[in-house]
Amino acid sequence: MSLEWLLVVLLLGMIYWWDTSAAKDRARLAAKQQCELQDLQLLDDTVALKKTRLKRDRRGHISFLRQFTFEFSSDGEQRTQGELHLLGKKMTHLHLEVHRIH
Repeated sequence: MSLEWLLVVLLLGMIYWWDTSAAKDRARLAAKQQCELQDLQLLDDTVALKKTRLKRDRRGHISFLRQFTFEFSSDGEQRTQGELHLLGKKMTHLHLEVHRIH
């Protein structure tokens, strides 16, 4: 493999890593806002990337669909799972598992 191709692959990897880091920040903010709206606590103040794939948006453009998971609590004791999807920069799906309401 020539040096030019190696540099192209390295550059594409860095761009993907940077874009995924920005998406993770957007996902964390969206999860935190949703938890605050529903009087829930986002645990560990973090989200985890579960899966990435390519998908077309409504306009037909190909974007990354990233699935993130997170944990939240309604009572401060029980941990409950949540999941959200980002298609490009837009949140397209949010699911909170059944949880106690205090």
